Amino acid sequence: MPGDPLKCDMVCTVGGYASDMSRNFTFGPASADQVELHAIAERAFQDGLAALVPGNSLGHVHRAATDSLTRQGLRSYRRGHFGHGVGQSVFSEQWPFIAAESDVVVEAGMVLAFEIPLYIDGLASFNLEDQFLITPDGPVAMNRLPRRLERIG
Repeated sequence: MPGDPLKCDMVCTVGGYASDMSRNFTFGPASADQVELHAIAERAFQDGLAALVPGNSLGHVHRAATDSLTRQGLRSYRRGHFGHGVGQSVFSEQWPFIAAESDVVVEAGMVLAFEIPLYIDGLASFNLEDQFLITPDGPVAMNRLPRRLERIG
């Protein structure tokens, strides 16, 4: 149906190592509310990503993303984690988690998936997610796909 959202959460394994990422689409034009919700996710993604640097705790990254969503009007939004480790596992989600209480410190050499999932009944199930290699200078995306809301058809 025109305006229906589509969330693509993609996981693959290469040589036994897992990866994880998500992108969002609408069939036909997105509604104004869908465009705004995705823009909120994009801004929260950037705010959280800015905190995903060596020396910060994963709890700090979680707070940066939560604070961004709160500032943008999603005051009651709660999320257990905004990402996780990836690597050699049957499942793409593994420790450490970007969770509110995590005292794990971000270190160069880590590979983490960072995500902003927003699920609102009747509007959209959006999730922006990318996998990052943490370098001494900060996170480097491991793919080049744009994070904007895309239209199909």
